[in-house]
Amino acid sequence: MIRVLIVVIRASSCTSDSASSAYTWSSNLNALAKDFRVVCFDKLGQGFTDNPPDDDYTMRAVVRHAREFIGALKLPPVHLVGHSRGGYAAMRMALEDHDLVKSITIVNSGTLSPGVGTNEVVLSRPPFPRGTRECVRWVYENYSFAPAVVTEEWVDAVMETLALPKYQASIRKMEGEKLATKLFLPELARQKRDTLQWIAEGRLQRPVQVVWGFNDRTAVIERGIELFQLIAAHERRAQFHVINQSGHFPFREHPDRFNRLLAGFVAANS
Repeated sequence: MIRVLIVVIRASSCTSDSASSAYTWSSNLNALAKDFRVVCFDKLGQGFTDNPPDDDYTMRAVVRHAREFIGALKLPPVHLVGHSRGGYAAMRMALEDHDLVKSITIVNSGTLSPGVGTNEVVLSRPPFPRGTRECVRWVYENYSFAPAVVTEEWVDAVMETLALPKYQASIRKMEGEKLATKLFLPELARQKRDTLQWIAEGRLQRPVQVVWGFNDRTAVIERGIELFQLIAAHERRAQFHVINQSGHFPFREHPDRFNRLLAGFVAANS
């Protein structure tokens, strides 16, 4: 049977100093594709995927788009991999559509884990004008443990996304029209409360591994541990893995180690 990995990208909000796309996983896809069918897609409003309607800049719309994307591919139950806000999207899909999901891997998801994030503090004062190449590099270097992991190619990919007209339109919506504070974040807070409550009630019933970069200053490891404890209280197949000398992107800072963890977990739960 074909084992399908669906990688949900780091589903960040639309901001003028960072942008996510499937390129974020470029260090992992070829190696994983030797053993699995790997599908990595841009979430709604990110990368090269179109923006949502003006009144639906919400995580609910992101989850719906991801679910419908997977459904359109007519795949068997898939192994979801979600990083950061993508981890929230992956978990929400698994809770809402059990039959769609074989297992879940959550990576450094401050959005999903209990507690308050610190990325707004860590990244709040860039020393360069927002939207510039220097600012993008500074943001991703501060996300990472080793600044050298932020290559010119990675910065190129971010700058390409930032320059897209549809992405500039989303920035105007989220920042200029304040949809981030008026719509996106309040709706996400309500959804997150429900999501954590469902996990606490034992509704998940799928193998889960939580992978966390030990040195992430934007989603500290204590939050990853708390998330794991919440899941493990009802799911005996839950696993927790820490990758040392790694920030918010352990799969980029230590791709071989991350790939081994992911491949082993998927193989054991196929």
